[in-house]
Formats: sequence, C-alpha cells, structure tokens
Amino acid sequence: MFALTQEQRKAVAMAKKMQSFKVSALAGTGKTTTLAAIAQELGQKRGLYLSFNKAIATEAQKKFEGSECQARTFHSLAFAGFGRKYGARLDKRLNAAYLRSRFGVTGDYSYAIGEVALGTLSRFLRTSDAQIKKEHVAWNDACKAIFAERRELEAIFACCGENQSLKTEINQKLAENEQHCKTCYKIRDQAIELAKRALAEMLNPKSDFPVTHDLYLREFVLSSPKLDGAGFRYDYILFDEAQDADGLMLLLTTAQKIPVFYVGDAFQQIYEWRGAKNAMQSLDLPETPLTMSFRFGQAVADDANQVLQSLGAKYFLEGRPDRTSRVFTGKTTEASRATIVRTNAEVIDQAMSGLSDKRRVGVSGKAGIRAFLRDYQRLVDGDSSGQFALFNSEQELREHAESSEGNDIKMLLKLVDDYGVDGLQSVMDSSVDLDGNKDAWKSCDRIVITAHKSKGMEFDSVCLSDGLFNKKRLESDEEKRLLYVAKTRAIHTLRQPTDYAGLKV
Repeated sequence: MFALTQEQRKAVAMAKKMQSFKVSALAGTGKTTTLAAIAQELGQKRGLYLSFNKAIATEAQKKFEGSECQARTFHSLAFAGFGRKYGARLDKRLNAAYLRSRFGVTGDYSYAIGEVALGTLSRFLRTSDAQIKKEHVAWNDACKAIFAERRELEAIFACCGENQSLKTEINQKLAENEQHCKTCYKIRDQAIELAKRALAEMLNPKSDFPVTHDLYLREFVLSSPKLDGAGFRYDYILFDEAQDADGLMLLLTTAQKIPVFYVGDAFQQIYEWRGAKNAMQSLDLPETPLTMSFRFGQAVADDANQVLQSLGAKYFLEGRPDRTSRVFTGKTTEASRATIVRTNAEVIDQAMSGLSDKRRVGVSGKAGIRAFLRDYQRLVDGDSSGQFALFNSEQELREHAESSEGNDIKMLLKLVDDYGVDGLQSVMDSSVDLDGNKDAWKSCDRIVITAHKSKGMEFDSVCLSDGLFNKKRLESDEEKRLLYVAKTRAIHTLRQPTDYAGLKV
C-alpha cells in the first residue's frame, strides 16, 4: 500500500476511536485506499462494507484481503430473510398499464392515474412511513406542467399594468388552469388509492402480483435488524457512496449501535431523482476531508473547483503535485480517448462516428441496450416477454416512457426512432462492452460513455459533449454535480466546448 497522506491518516485515526463520522472524499482523492487502510488498522474487528451494487461490492472485497471486512450490498443483506420468499414475482417489471388492467382503472385520466400511482408506490417503498399518503405522490408525472403554467400566467398578470384586455384574457386562462388543478388533485387522490391496492397485493403471499426489490429491503429495514447481533455480528460499517443513500438506507445505518463511517462526495450525488438523501450533507457528524486528488494535476482541479464553488462547497480540490494536466476550451478536432456525454442518444452518435473511422469503440450500457432491443422487438411482434412482459402493446410502453418512472425507457425509444432496431443492433455488435470487464476500455481506441456511467472511472484524455453545458439545465444543482463528475474523470487532458465560468449560470 502507498504511503497515506496526512488527510488519509487523520481519517484512519478517527476510525480507531470507533465512533461514527464522515469522510468527505472529493474526486480521485484515494477513497478506496483510505477504506482499505481503515479495515487493516481495525485488525480483527469484523467490518461490513456497504455498496449499492454487486459489481462494486465484488471489486471492493479484493481491496479488503487480509482484513476482517466483508463487502455486501444492501439488498443482499435483506434477500435471504425477506426477498427469497417472493421468488419469480421479483422477475417482472411492474408498470402503469398493468396496474390499470389489474385493478380495472378506466375512463378519464386513467393513464395519468396509473403513472402517478406507480411513482407514488416507488417513492413510498424507499421510506419508512407506515402508509401511503399525499407526500409520496409523484407530482412531476401529472402536475408539473399545470403548476408551471399557472406560475407563468400569474407572472404575466402581474406585468399587465392597466391593460384591461390582457388582464381579462389572463383571468380566463387562470380560471381554466384552476379547473386543471382540481383535476390534478382528483388524479392524486385516485392514484393514492390505486397505489394502496397495489401495495396490498404485493404483500399478499397468495398473490401473483409483481414485487419490486425495494419491498423486501424495506421489510428488512423495518424489522429493526441488529447488524452486531446474531446472523451478522459486525463491529463497524463502512458506508461507501453515502451521498446516494435513500431514507431507508439511512434508517438502517443510523439505528445501529456500532459505529458507521460514512464515505462519499456530496457533490457526486447524481441520483437525487431516485430519492437519494445525501448523507454527507444531512447527517450531523464529525467530518474530515480528502482533497488531494491522485488522479489529475492542478489545471483540472481548478476547472472542477469552478463548479464546486457555485455549489457552495467548503472543501476544494488540490491537484497532484507531480502530475501535469491541461484543459482546452472551445471547439476542437483533436480526438480524445474518452468522450463523456449526457444521454444514450449521444452515446450512439459518437459510437457510430468512431466506428465509421474504423476505430475500436467501447461503450457502456451495451447489455441493457441489447436486452431492451430484444424485448422491445418481441413486444412489437405481439409476443411481450422479459422486462416488458406486463405490457400489452408498444403504445402502452410509450405511455409508460412519458412518466418519471419510465425515463430510462424514453431515451432508448428515441434511439429506436432515430436509428431503427437493426441500426442499434449493428452498433452494439461492432462495439466493445465496457461493463462486462472493468479493463475492457484499455483495448479500445475510443470510449463513449454517459456522465452517469462514467462515475468511478478515469481516462488519460477526456472530451465533454455540448449536452453537458446546457445553460438552462445547469441552473439545477443536480446538473452541476453531473458536470463536476464528468470533468473529474480526466487525468492529463480535458477538452470541453466551454468552461463553467463562461456560461455565467
């Protein structure tokens, strides 16, 4: 193991006190090395490293060799005692069309009611609340446009001055909008009832109703498990990527009597839309930072710090003293090893460009796109199966894609519309899968990856797409955090169409 920095040694020293605390680890600052050092320092104490997915847990376990720390996912803790009983019910993807059909929801607004109910159920399952209520309603699905219109109308009315004709027109539109708002409340109330019925079916052991993995994780957490007790017997917990924790995960860890060491970067929280609570900001615990990046030099650090400053950070990146990095701003024809984009559509565009130049191109998300194309084509052919087994038609799938719960499907449907199933299959056949082998990118001439997928990776040279610098979107803190993640993947060279300061967000 390399010699630890002063900041890393401080984190290890705090862990030895066996009291909960936070390690605020900025991009590339040796988080994994620090966690391994903590596990080694705690010797024979039995540790639990918690992560969100199996691949990360498997990779982390290698770092803990020689220690008594075990790497697991949250769901793996829960599955044996609470998930296994659901069997095949976990295999099918629950969707709004199935909800409507199962419970006979018809008539006006039935589509909206189904979608809002699905989102409401999903949000509820990530909480410890006793029952579904209006606070869990997925407002964005049914009401976002209506309320946005009302705010716009009210703003226009305030600027009308003495223009009575315009005031009359706006008042009429406000009255219409008020009726729309009443409709929205009606949808909300019916969606809550539908979500409650769906939950009851999920919990019915004799039912064949689909079950989501969040249900058994919730059941496990609400059973108040003692992770230092029988069946577990852990002495401490290392909670990695704690900025992405949801309410249930925090309930599990904060209820334990053993110390929890929360490790993460508050500014790499890019899954807020999934209900992440950002433990790095919400928990009032002693904190120590890791700020010196082992990945890049000061030029990249300074560029990323522009975004951190706009986010109100109290810690800022320091570049690696012995590493020279360069940042190029403006249009460029020079190719970078990795291109980081915002959407899957951009992934396909860039991959096609690289393949046309006879390059060996690696893409992330290949398996998911293949599975989507397979199941989508079967659905179009009238033989729904796989993840779309509960959809009766392509139209139902496209309706589902317009909801927040179907956001991932919407992007993939756009790719089908733009390039066709055969075109996408050809790109997948010709490109290298970056997800199956963590070292696969090393054999590629070019890597194309979304900013979300790039998290945790690093490349010698990186080019950022225009899509990451949309000024309107960057008014959102979540978009700023996504840009920060993308910028900090570069080791030596970062190329970008503009810099953050130039946008004047």
